[in-house]
Amino acid sequence: MNETIKIRSICFLGTRVAPAFIEFDQSLSVVCGASDTGKSFLVEAIDFLLGGKELREIPELDGYDKARIAVESSEKGVWTFERSTQGGNYRIFEGNVEAATDVNGSGTIKMKHAAGKEDNISGWLLGVIDLLNKCVRKNANGDCRSLSFRDLARLIIVNEQEIIRQDSPFLTGQYISKTAEKSTLKLMLTGSDDSSIVPLDSQKQSESNDQAKAELLEQWIADVEDEITEFGVGREELEDQLEKLEKSIASNKEKLQLIQSELNELTIQRREIVRDREAIRDRKDDIADMLVRFNLLKTQYETDLHRLMAIEESGSLFVHQDRAPCSLCGAPPETQHNTEKCDGDVESVVIAAAAEMEKIKKLASDLNSTVTALHEESVRLSKDLIEIDNRFDGVEIDIKNSIAPELSDTQTTYSEFVDTRSRVISHLSVFTRLDKLLAQKDKLFGDVEEGGSDAQKVATKLSTQVLHDFSKTVERILEAWDFPDKGSVHFDEATMDFVINGKLRGNRGKGLRAITHAAATLGLLEYCKEHSLPHPGFVVLDSPLLAYYKPEGEDDTLQGTSLKQKFYKYLIEEHSDSQVIIVENEHPPESFKDQLGLTVFTKNPQHGRFGLFPPRVIQ
Repeated sequence: MNETIKIRSICFLGTRVAPAFIEFDQSLSVVCGASDTGKSFLVEAIDFLLGGKELREIPELDGYDKARIAVESSEKGVWTFERSTQGGNYRIFEGNVEAATDVNGSGTIKMKHAAGKEDNISGWLLGVIDLLNKCVRKNANGDCRSLSFRDLARLIIVNEQEIIRQDSPFLTGQYISKTAEKSTLKLMLTGSDDSSIVPLDSQKQSESNDQAKAELLEQWIADVEDEITEFGVGREELEDQLEKLEKSIASNKEKLQLIQSELNELTIQRREIVRDREAIRDRKDDIADMLVRFNLLKTQYETDLHRLMAIEESGSLFVHQDRAPCSLCGAPPETQHNTEKCDGDVESVVIAAAAEMEKIKKLASDLNSTVTALHEESVRLSKDLIEIDNRFDGVEIDIKNSIAPELSDTQTTYSEFVDTRSRVISHLSVFTRLDKLLAQKDKLFGDVEEGGSDAQKVATKLSTQVLHDFSKTVERILEAWDFPDKGSVHFDEATMDFVINGKLRGNRGKGLRAITHAAATLGLLEYCKEHSLPHPGFVVLDSPLLAYYKPEGEDDTLQGTSLKQKFYKYLIEEHSDSQVIIVENEHPPESFKDQLGLTVFTKNPQHGRFGLFPPRVIQ
């Protein structure tokens, strides 16, 4: 590997926003820090500025209308390429213009690749590394096309979705590009392209139709894969998430039923308390009404007693006074018939009045006893009412301050879990749809290199010795990193992937897939360098140490191992003459801080660098 490319800087510009500028070390650069600060977007931006597909829209990009990348070529020096954030062609500047706006451009180059020409970004970059006029085979008939820098980009710029894929690090998994991807890897490992292949005769119309069907299926598959990419999570994560959601939903359902049962019990208690309280209040009201009536009766008794007492007293006066002519008939005393009863029998009236008084006194006494009993009952009921009000308040507090909020929170959590489960199931259905499309493609066409007469196919074959040497390079890297399951490494052509210590790389957990993908990517760089083969000379890796902070399980974790320490030590010592850009969540070991280019995104506007884009100032 002789001619190389190194990335000097990335810059985003807008008329009303502060420039977002980041520089890279010429050997090892590490960008790390808080989540949602633009680390992964930085990887996408590098790919976009080197001719990749449209840039993902994120809120932080608002206001930035163009982006620049400065690259240093060992052949052509330093150049800056400027491109609209919406895509399109490039303006070019000689030198690293960084964020300057008062510089004159040196012309334009195109975005679209054109065979053998350097007037486009792909051709310019391929020209630097002496791969401009190379060809790769694109199908089993031997038809070829010119190599594009996009064929190399996915082998050197690995985003966070690619680095954990279960498929080969060298294949996209797309039917129509599989042959070209195999041919590209062969070109990288051997330096020989497919320009010497003479295409076979045109196939029959039916085969053309099959090819059209295959391309249509592949387009559908690509659309579904793009949809899956937007999820940001893989099938295993979704299935694991669904399993956890089902457990959480079941747990919350039980909790919800328990809380509802407690609420029902308290509601019944409150209803009984209310019923008892109303009964007491009704009884107190009845007593109050009776006391009012009894007071009236008592007053009546007192009036009657006073009247009868007057009759008794006045009658007694008549009985005991001196004899005199009858005040009623005028008869003289001697002619009066005192032994006979008449309307003027005063003594009988006095006796009757006295008897009536005794009767009223007895009734008044009974009334007083009843009134006293009613007062005592009312006092007792008042005490009972205070107690029952306290009981009611206690139950009401339990319902309002404890049970009801807990029930509401649990219901909200339960609803969120159910909604999330629906989304996860919907996402998993997309994977099921992809499985059906892939099964249909395999049923109709099988492997792109198989089917039909083998004599009529042109297969991509890699030298056994080349694959052995390449595997040993990856094995050496894993040993240097002290990979926990290290062992013999060999390349399996059927899967286009490595078998490490008897286990296919893609069958490991996503954390170990990430670190072994990184080993494969760096292994390709080192193999090309050792054998003086063309290679861009740099790699960009997003989240290679995922197994440290987000493993899938106990068999996928690197916690407690020395791999992280030896990973950075190896890159510093073995890649001083090539550029490696690492994007990670966790910081590199403190002991290496002065031996690499470190950029930390803090997500704190008051401390250090906030993120890829500066925080917006609210005016």
